[in-house]
Amino acid sequence: MELWIKDVKYFKTDRLSCNSYRANYFRLFLYAAAVVVAHMMKLKLFNGTAIENFTMDSFIKRIMLSAVYIVEKKTFIRVSFSPHHRHLEKLTVGHERLTA
Repeated sequence: MELWIKDVKYFKTDRLSCNSYRANYFRLFLYAAAVVVAHMMKLKLFNGTAIENFTMDSFIKRIMLSAVYIVEKKTFIRVSFSPHHRHLEKLTVGHERLTA
């Protein structure tokens, strides 16, 4: 449980700058949803790879903040990673699992 609290802090959930209680409550809900989505993405898409064992901080810095090239057409969206990315093979495996 303590590791989940630590992971939530990497999403900078302490920034509740709205004036109303409801707005801050909703913002905290969105942060919690983002943590759950990132955690499930880490476990499901990168199952069996080294990325699965990353801390949430490493996952955010190395994977989620990676530069990608996105081309959007009428019938498809193409996502291309940098050819020199150090986790390119693992990202390709995760991308194939996502599109399958």
